[in-house]
Amino acid sequence: MPHADQVRNHTRWRTDWHAGRTGYAWVLPLADQAGLRKLVNDYQYALRDLPGFDLVPLEWMHILVQEIGFTDEVDSSRIEPLLEAARPKLAEVMPLTLAFHHAVVLPESLSLPAEPQSSVLDLRAAVREATSEVLGADAVPSEPEDIDKHVSLAHSTTDGPAIFAIATLQATIVESATAKVSALSLVKMSRDHSSTEWETIAEVPLGG
Repeated sequence: MPHADQVRNHTRWRTDWHAGRTGYAWVLPLADQAGLRKLVNDYQYALRDLPGFDLVPLEWMHILVQEIGFTDEVDSSRIEPLLEAARPKLAEVMPLTLAFHHAVVLPESLSLPAEPQSSVLDLRAAVREATSEVLGADAVPSEPEDIDKHVSLAHSTTDGPAIFAIATLQATIVESATAKVSALSLVKMSRDHSSTEWETIAEVPLGG
């Protein structure tokens, strides 16, 4: 994946988000993956003095698979039906083995792409189908242009050229990591701080 030439301020407030508002989402939490933690930590140590970026705390490492809707718009009574719809579909998705190699500069973040990216897309397709069955197709948030198939190391806090970030990443010697993921989490997500945070509502196993 090529580096972006320019970075822009990470847009923490996406459409209709504001302070104190929370939303339901499907995420792959990755904080318990030791190899990935070391890889991220190695990069973040090199990035510690690079201005213009906020490092993502290791405890909030994740891949956002699919947003569901705001908690003030999706009634809590729909959560159990969402889980019931997702379980048989996720039982058909085998546990994931994701590889992470070299970090790249994206327009709003420094990130580690997950490979194979098709695994994340297949997982997203399964939960989008389940969510659509419960909430209706029109209620499922559309996929962003830059589909989230990566783990963010840091978010950009300014606009400008990416040359110094690229140079820092390329000069950092790291070892690739593998993450084995056996469940997908349904969470209540907050964007009040610089990094996405959440409370886990339930975990749904992959592959039955």
